[in-house]
Amino acid sequence: MRIFALASLIFFSSLTLIGCSADGPLKPPPARMASGLFKNADASTVKNNLMNACSKNRLRIQTDKNAITCTTVQIDPDRDAMITAMINNEWALQYKDVVSFTLSVEGADVRVSANSYLEFVLPKGFMADTATKSTRNLLDDASFINAKQLLKAAGASE
Repeated sequence: MRIFALASLIFFSSLTLIGCSADGPLKPPPARMASGLFKNADASTVKNNLMNACSKNRLRIQTDKNAITCTTVQIDPDRDAMITAMINNEWALQYKDVVSFTLSVEGADVRVSANSYLEFVLPKGFMADTATKSTRNLLDDASFINAKQLLKAAGASE
């Protein structure tokens, strides 16, 4: 009887451990991407147009080979409550509203995908030695419309 109890305990504990393992790769966080098409344009012209649109909106610009990132630390007070609820961490600091543009060449055209997200810093805690940066995708209408307006100001046709 003791052997049966021990065997059943080992069996059920192994089932519990197997059930805790991941079934596959983690799903990426949801994103609401805006896209635009620049017809008969090269990538450098599109990058310049996007940087100009970000500059006119007083956004800080950072470029990479096929990407442009426009950031601002001035969060709209109307959206502040929504952002605080979304992050759900009273210790988060240094909010940055970010729009990231990714360029891809399609023949003579350039397609640009824009993703709006929030970047913030979680301060040093008991277990961490340094503060960590974290991001959350913004899925609200205001962020999507802002990304679309930046694309349109840069000359996107869609």
